Amino acid sequence: MLKLNSLTMRRKKDYRTRHCPAMVGLRKGPGMLMLFILIGGFVGTLLSSILRAATAGGPISEFFIQEISPGLQPFTLDLVLVSLTLGFSFSFNLLSILGIILAIYLYKQA
Repeated sequence: MLKLNSLTMRRKKDYRTRHCPAMVGLRKGPGMLMLFILIGGFVGTLLSSILRAATAGGPISEFFIQEISPGLQPFTLDLVLVSLTLGFSFSFNLLSILGIILAIYLYKQA
């Protein structure tokens, strides 16, 4: 049983080496998944910025560039001694979502 299992693991490693040599030593974990998602979102947002600058604004480019921004509006808690402001927001568009999906796919393939 051990030889069969080690043979299977060797085949998976060989497959990774041939198809994606940059990810041979990749250790999968939640931190690495978050890194992939952040990089995918960043690349998608960068592509949408380039598309916004390169096109005059036709209906197709507006479809890819239109942003959705969910989040909490900032609110301030003033405690005389300390003033605390909390809030967050996200900004998504179609290209950033496609970048995140591509990053998750690449993470699963690694």
